[in-house]
Amino acid sequence: MAGVNSITEDFIRSFAANTAASNNAKKISNSGGFRKLCKTSDETLIFGDCYGSGSKPYNASVDFSGNEAVFRCSCPSRQIPCKHCLAIMYDWLAGKEFTVEEVPEDVARKREKIEKRAEKAASGEEKKTPKKPNKSAAEKKLKKQREGLELAESFVKDILDRGICSVNRTAYMQYNSLAKQLGDYYLPEPQALMYEFLEEAQKVSEEPDEKEKNKAVALCVRLYSAIKKSRNYIDQKLESGEVLPEDSILYEEMGGVWKLTQLKELGLYRENVSMIQLAFTVINDEAHKSEIDTGYWLDLETGDIFRTENIRPYRAAKYIRSEDASFDICDIKELYLYPGSMNRRVRWETAESSEPSVNDYAKVLSKAETSISSAVKAAKNELKNTLSRPYAAVLIKFDSIEYADDGHGVLRCGDETIALSECTDFPSASQTLKMVAGDLSGGAVFGGLIYVPDEHRFYLCPFSVVTENDIIRL
Repeated sequence: MAGVNSITEDFIRSFAANTAASNNAKKISNSGGFRKLCKTSDETLIFGDCYGSGSKPYNASVDFSGNEAVFRCSCPSRQIPCKHCLAIMYDWLAGKEFTVEEVPEDVARKREKIEKRAEKAASGEEKKTPKKPNKSAAEKKLKKQREGLELAESFVKDILDRGICSVNRTAYMQYNSLAKQLGDYYLPEPQALMYEFLEEAQKVSEEPDEKEKNKAVALCVRLYSAIKKSRNYIDQKLESGEVLPEDSILYEEMGGVWKLTQLKELGLYRENVSMIQLAFTVINDEAHKSEIDTGYWLDLETGDIFRTENIRPYRAAKYIRSEDASFDICDIKELYLYPGSMNRRVRWETAESSEPSVNDYAKVLSKAETSISSAVKAAKNELKNTLSRPYAAVLIKFDSIEYADDGHGVLRCGDETIALSECTDFPSASQTLKMVAGDLSGGAVFGGLIYVPDEHRFYLCPFSVVTENDIIRL
């Protein structure tokens, strides 16, 4: 059981939804926002009254009586913990005086409920009956999505009839309105592709450019492929009557949200997995109107490279805690895998962390590809899928990394070489690598293999470098 001694600067930051929440909490603490600060005699609870915009003060508390800290506040914020709970922890950290008082009645009642639930769960009394999936609702949603796909296809056909260069400002507004309608048909991925295509097509219309035109054409092809695959997927499910989720990437592409219980029922999980993070970045996904905290992880046993995504929609970003880079070994009791092939998305609920050792870095290096051509071959199979991500993340051993006077970089592995390039998700990574390349005498580069159709060539965008005793993030 944790106590107030757990409160440190890092502890508070780890619970803050974002930097703004942490900064606002500090302001409250520094200005003496709490008119009353209290603690229990066993120091498992700190609580107090804080001045706010309302007529009554807000009652905030941080409860350490269980296995995890519990945050409660009477303010209307949807952030958990809110700035008031963070502020009272900053007050404790600042060494302010907390008077000893009994546990407030409302907190005592909530503690009692939690204890009773824990007792029932331990005794086996509280066995929830699994909720039966609603086939009727699933079928209704599929039919609605089928209608939306017809709308999306009419968009593609109209674009092809008129030509990509026809998307001027007036046409853009009309098509944008059409794309917005897809939100009513539970089709977020086709909708995002439409938005992304329209941005590129408008650029081409205003300033014709062959490279931008090819990008717009590729997006149009990807959108049409998504429509076709999704429609076939829906038709097969409706015809067979098996309308519930299955192990298919299309379920999520069409707006489905996986529950961990569903993934487990499909056998999409592993037990007792040790992973280490190879890279971390925050992707600004304008098409989906979201920021995505993205981590790439290596399974130290199998060598599989996975990714984690913490999706924070623009309109709700301040209510969702942002993730950060991890430098520890994560021992995960139960790892859940989303449908897919290379770089599958994963998720877990709890994990134990430990500092990596030299042996762990040696394990990472032992999982690296020893041939550039074999890594490219695996990437080709992945990138052939029009619904795949723009690059395939791989770990490749190298003998040397060389940079020409013009800044052009090359990774050498045996007799094979591959050119290095930048990537929008990891901007300036190749140039950062240039700064440390001269000191590297072997190891492995983790990065994304990207295919450039105009050049009929693969490039490697470096994300990090693995050495015998470190992972250098770029």
